[in-house]
Amino acid sequence: MVRQSTPDAHPGATAEAPEPRTLQGLKVTWAAIGVNLLLALTKGAGGILGASQALLADALNSLADVATDIAILFALRFASRPPDPGHPYGHGHLEPAASFGVGLTILLGGLFLLGRSAWGLWTPQPYQPSLFTLPLLVAAIALKEGLCRATLRAARRTRNMALLANAWNQRLDVFSSSAAFAGVGLALLGHWWADALAAAGVAGLAAWVGARIVQRALDELMDAAPPEEVLGRIRSAIEGVEGVRNVHALRIHRAGHRLFVDVHIEVPPEISVTDGHAIAHQGQESVLAQVSEVSEVHVHIEPDRGPKA
Repeated sequence: MVRQSTPDAHPGATAEAPEPRTLQGLKVTWAAIGVNLLLALTKGAGGILGASQALLADALNSLADVATDIAILFALRFASRPPDPGHPYGHGHLEPAASFGVGLTILLGGLFLLGRSAWGLWTPQPYQPSLFTLPLLVAAIALKEGLCRATLRAARRTRNMALLANAWNQRLDVFSSSAAFAGVGLALLGHWWADALAAAGVAGLAAWVGARIVQRALDELMDAAPPEEVLGRIRSAIEGVEGVRNVHALRIHRAGHRLFVDVHIEVPPEISVTDGHAIAHQGQESVLAQVSEVSEVHVHIEPDRGPKA
């Protein structure tokens, strides 16, 4: 017996009408593309005119973020497509796949920048940036922090892993621009090494965050079990149904933000098949009502065979 919940999991949904969850993600990601394009152009011009290596590197980082945002857009749009015969659980795995790509990009970029920063510390390359680069970096930090907070809110409301990874990427950009600000400021005071040292710290943090994002994305792609708290709520919802004597073989399949539940329940052996199906149906309704993360429930009925050894 199978029971589905929300319209976004229903076979009748259409790809032409994105669900509200998807629209939230698309809206904040389009905003991110606009902000990152503006920052790339502004910081690039400022870096050239102001002779700031840190600002030029930050401009390239913003340009790379545009490519990441475009990948997120495609993932959000296609992940919202309804199930079809070839993809009975839908296309939700595109979200952790996009998250994996973002995490891997952050990890590799962090490792590259770490090596480049270490080389910069060992090979003095004095430079004298212009003072006007500092206000540009302050504006970039403010814009990127606002964008990060908006993306985080959308990610938490929609439980979207790809958006969460992108929010972390934006937060790292805030740290990167802050490090560039410190490096430029100290370079103006004659401390040429400060830029490389600040960049090394940000690079190490980026590599760590990227590795965490990759790990979480791989867990979801490999169908790792949800937290015990979620499993407990599902089990409790079923056990609370009158007539359910035992719950076992509880398995969860993830597809993006959706959870698909497969569970076996034991019912009194003397009841009719019709009554058994009624109990199973109540169990499904109970899970869907109490556990918002669940989109579909499969319940298998078995006769209670008495006390377990």
